[in-house]
Amino acid sequence: MWLITESKKATEEQIEQFETQNKVRLPASYRALLKEQNGGFIKKNHLKTSEPTSYGINFLEIYQIFGIDKLITEPQAALENPLSGHYIYFSKDGARYIGFDYRTEEPSIFYADFETLQTLTIASDFDSFQNQLYFEPFEIHQAPSYGQAKLDQMLIQADFKTRVEILALLEDEAEKTWYLTQLKKLILAKKEELAYPLFENQILYFRRKLPEVLVLELFELLKASDINLTALQREWKGE
Repeated sequence: MWLITESKKATEEQIEQFETQNKVRLPASYRALLKEQNGGFIKKNHLKTSEPTSYGINFLEIYQIFGIDKLITEPQAALENPLSGHYIYFSKDGARYIGFDYRTEEPSIFYADFETLQTLTIASDFDSFQNQLYFEPFEIHQAPSYGQAKLDQMLIQADFKTRVEILALLEDEAEKTWYLTQLKKLILAKKEELAYPLFENQILYFRRKLPEVLVLELFELLKASDINLTALQREWKGE
């Protein structure tokens, strides 16, 4: 299920506290999943639907499943168009939410798009939801139009060559703290030669927009490589 194995796990106490506060019982398979890992990005990214969605003619996309501490009970997007019933959402992409629908005894899985005002039952229960998920690669050339969660999922699964290809497409568009963090991940993976040209372009063309603390951290990490940083450091200082 999870793309990155992390040590964080939800405890029975955390789960029960959430259930008590919200007067629900979370599905057993979801509870078990959180005890393995308390949320994160997932390997599979699509699910077939019975009708068109804003993602496509017969599918929707999903990038992550929230842990117990990030479950959404009152979406900001639902304030203007509230739904009848009781819902707990475990995934979100902009104004699009996926969650548990407590109008049934065993909560079914519910999709709500508060921008298009579409609602749709997409699985009878959480087990069925997991079984229906499948992987299909996203188009890399369209990366500048993707949201951050989708890009994160893509980058985690990509090999280093593909990561650089995606990041090169995002040089102008991406939020700078997020972008430099992706370069940091490349450097920590000992791929300094791949990260440096992208970092150089950020300094040359976007110096005034870059977060200073993170830039200095990247310079420090790159010192361990054979790359000559003198000219780029001068450029950063405006010399």
